Amino acid sequence: MMLANFDRRGVLTGRACALAVALLLAAGAFAQSPDEQLFAAIEEGKELLAEGLVARGRASVNARNAARETPLHRAVEKGMKTLAQVLVKAGADLRARTDHGEPALHFAALHADPFYVDLLLDAGADPKARNDAGETALYWAVLSGHIVTAQRLLERGADPNVRDLKGNTALHAAADGGHLEIARMLLARMTEPGAKNREGLSARDYARRRGYEYIEKLLQ
Repeated sequence: MMLANFDRRGVLTGRACALAVALLLAAGAFAQSPDEQLFAAIEEGKELLAEGLVARGRASVNARNAARETPLHRAVEKGMKTLAQVLVKAGADLRARTDHGEPALHFAALHADPFYVDLLLDAGADPKARNDAGETALYWAVLSGHIVTAQRLLERGADPNVRDLKGNTALHAAADGGHLEIARMLLARMTEPGAKNREGLSARDYARRRGYEYIEKLLQ
């Protein structure tokens, strides 16, 4: 490989990396299937290698691992912005669900940075999708305490009144986690802030049980 293909840090440039992938594939350097190579590259943080596999069309953008996750699920959870964009552009199925029923948007909600939520919603992801437990991406964002991501989901169609299979709303999650500003934001958008879950507990009850007096006062 020529010296010109390396940057000042001695790292292969994007085009050179893609060429290196092509040469390795042609030489049969990988014992794994292309799909397995893609997942392995993501898990090992080798984003350029993963991009090269997708760009060459060798690996399926809708491949599944043992947990029924797609490369997009893994790229989003791992925080690989460029790869996530490449996968979306290449036609990754935004509706594909894990073995627990989560589309990639749920994984995007785990990030404080709303980049991933915006990326997927712009591409047509459903902000109201639920997993097998009845939880929405908004619920996950609230559980994680990510106010900006939660706000973005609300602005783009997420419903704060949705209940999971246990009867909990996003407000229950905010109260249970002590997230005052998120609770205030949800409260302004909810039709039934006093809704009780299947155990007969409201969000205010959760706040009281946790000792979050400031949230209990907000919800009184």
